Amino acid sequence: MALRATAEQESAREAFAAGQDLALVAGAGTGKTSTLVMMGSATRSRGLYVAFNKPIAEEAKGRFGRNVECRTSHSLAHRAVGRRFQDRLDASRHMPLKRTAQLLGLDRDLAVGKRRLRATTQARLVMEMVRRFCYSTDEQVAARHLGPVNGLDDQSAQYLAQVLLKRAQWAWEDICSPEGKLPFQHDHYLKMWALTRPRLPADFVLLDEAQDTNPVLEEIFLAQDAQRVCVGDPAQQIYEWRHAKDIMSSFPGQRLELTQSFRFGPAIAEVANRWLRASSSTMQLTGHAGGTSGLGRVEIPDAVLCRGNADALAEVLRFLEQGVPVALVGGGKPLLKIAEAAIDLQAGRRTAHPELFLFASWGEVQEYAEQDSAAAELKAIVELVDTYGPQQIIAAVQRMVDEDQARVVVSTVHKAKGREWGRVRIGDGFTPPADGPGPRGVQPAEARLIYVAVTRAREVLDTTGIQWAEAQIRDVSRASLTSTPEGVPLAALPLTGQLQYPRSPMSVFLNRHLSRTEQVVRSYLQQSRSFPPAVQPMDERRPDYAALGHTIDYRLRLSLGHGPGDAVAMGVRLLGSPLALEGAPAPEVRTALHTAGAQLLARLQAHLEGGLHLGEEELTRLCHVAGFYEAVYRNGVFSRRRNLLAQADARTTLNHLTAAVPAYVLEDIAEQTELAAQPFAPFQKLPSEQRVCGPVFTGSADLGGADADFIVGGLLVDCKATIRPHTIHRSAVQQLAGYLLLDYDNAYGIDRVGLYLSRQGALITWTVPEFLAALGARVPLPQLRTLLRNHLRQAKHSPPAEQR
Repeated sequence: MALRATAEQESAREAFAAGQDLALVAGAGTGKTSTLVMMGSATRSRGLYVAFNKPIAEEAKGRFGRNVECRTSHSLAHRAVGRRFQDRLDASRHMPLKRTAQLLGLDRDLAVGKRRLRATTQARLVMEMVRRFCYSTDEQVAARHLGPVNGLDDQSAQYLAQVLLKRAQWAWEDICSPEGKLPFQHDHYLKMWALTRPRLPADFVLLDEAQDTNPVLEEIFLAQDAQRVCVGDPAQQIYEWRHAKDIMSSFPGQRLELTQSFRFGPAIAEVANRWLRASSSTMQLTGHAGGTSGLGRVEIPDAVLCRGNADALAEVLRFLEQGVPVALVGGGKPLLKIAEAAIDLQAGRRTAHPELFLFASWGEVQEYAEQDSAAAELKAIVELVDTYGPQQIIAAVQRMVDEDQARVVVSTVHKAKGREWGRVRIGDGFTPPADGPGPRGVQPAEARLIYVAVTRAREVLDTTGIQWAEAQIRDVSRASLTSTPEGVPLAALPLTGQLQYPRSPMSVFLNRHLSRTEQVVRSYLQQSRSFPPAVQPMDERRPDYAALGHTIDYRLRLSLGHGPGDAVAMGVRLLGSPLALEGAPAPEVRTALHTAGAQLLARLQAHLEGGLHLGEEELTRLCHVAGFYEAVYRNGVFSRRRNLLAQADARTTLNHLTAAVPAYVLEDIAEQTELAAQPFAPFQKLPSEQRVCGPVFTGSADLGGADADFIVGGLLVDCKATIRPHTIHRSAVQQLAGYLLLDYDNAYGIDRVGLYLSRQGALITWTVPEFLAALGARVPLPQLRTLLRNHLRQAKHSPPAEQR
């Protein structure tokens, strides 16, 4: 029987039939698979549907026509590469960790600070480094692939990463060898396949669940010459902590939406829309489900959805006390392992649990979870055990039933994604603690999680567990729609800040007048395919990429005969002023930092004027320190997170600060500086007036500021120190357009725009006419500049209707 298409589905099918690359944003229950099936049936060309997992792929096979092959990424990789390693897959499936340690040459404990890691623990961490590498787009195993290790501070974790790195690199070599002996996993052949830069055997590729795409699959998908369609819902991106990426927002294809939900009715759609707005999505759902669908209280629902495991266990225990058969999605095995590990630690015995193996007692676990602000998952484990006790957890797990025998299913939201039930209650775990400092704001990541939760219901949705949050977002005022969650007016944000908010004045203008960013992104991707891998730190576990970006920017400015810029000087002055600064150190420390900053600027100026010759290493050290002064000015706070200045005391000098610059920074900037030699050589020969660094535009005063990187000989250049050159967000294109338009009076004579990729040494440029034409400009540049000036000045006093 033929599927009857909605108007939105018909538009998507027509765009697909016309050969367009598409980013299909499909809200919850809007029939995305049906739409993809319609697309596949609209052509006789060979198609490939890439599913998130095997059950979805198997189900899709029964719905698509014969011209569309339904596979997972792993099945594609197995057919191309993995089958050659099938014997190893089978043979190493149950290899003991002790044997893995032996193969890796690990036969003794490793002392890391006050901790000791057994050989088997080291082996597990090595193999996890390889696994994380396999999920990435990196070409080599690096120190940053060591995951979080509870119980170690940053310095100890860095040491551990460096010690294990050579083992991990050797492990990958062994895995890639047909004669290798180490355990072989499915993710290994997926990465091996990705490194071959495969071309998929299809005329069009349909990628499902694109908002949670594994980076290694993202790279394969974006590199295809076939027609590409990615489908998903960015508002349902809840796996960022697993390094999943939303590729839809920056995909260079026509953006279409499916907003008619057939899962639920108008009342549930209204709740979903409130959470869509809170998650910064502009999509609006309409409910079209047949039958009864609405809001209400449910004592015995089909499913209860919770924030985390502790909340889920509380719900399970409540139903067990009532004698209601209850199941936990995913089963109780993870809870059982936590309880057993806690019993061992409470008895003073060590455990092999992957989250707890470094601790000698439960008290150590509690203390570490309390002190480490980044140990969110560990805090959840501690809360679970301390609230219920290991024996009660074990008893609860033993009393649970399988889902097919349960009257009620309890699940965390993460495990409920992709599923639906008739009657759903949102658990209490989203409610802020009663002893907290008052109502907390709802951050976009939390809003996306709640959006997923409320859209699992078909018939009845019970929102009792999120009433506090509903109250915060229900009556969204016009003022809040034109402000950040912190209350800063969108019109007061700088250019880069405004581009993060669809309702900001700059975003509204660009989306109205220069909306076809996908054309420029497509041009960029075509040129970037041939670029070499990005140079990046290999031995550093947590490279500070933001600080490295500032450092190379300053080094490039110095090569053009300019200092690091006014923002650095403003940061130095701010520290030396009596002005209040959030998080600032004591006055005597501020004085020391101000003195050091003034000396830094003086040394760089003397170098530029020729009175002092500084070597490459010292220039890099000075530039790296300078970036932290700029951060003080840009952020308006003295952040202590990864801030080199936070190490200062009243006796700190410039020499102390430059000596504290990590070695990896020197190595990384040296590589980037060498790559810049050739592309920047022509710019260095230009007259000084044609080498402008940090240009500020006439229109910069009409928003919260806008200063570009370089304008050299009429070429506006934005420098990007990205480690992933094959991806570019539309905001990068909009940023270039914003700079171009803010030069109201054409003071800089910009005739070309471009992106310089400092980790590839590559420059991509467009003439202004071709850049504006690709963006869909309908009027000449001077008129666009006038329109923008009027728009921004009006927005300061009366936000346009689109922003309300």
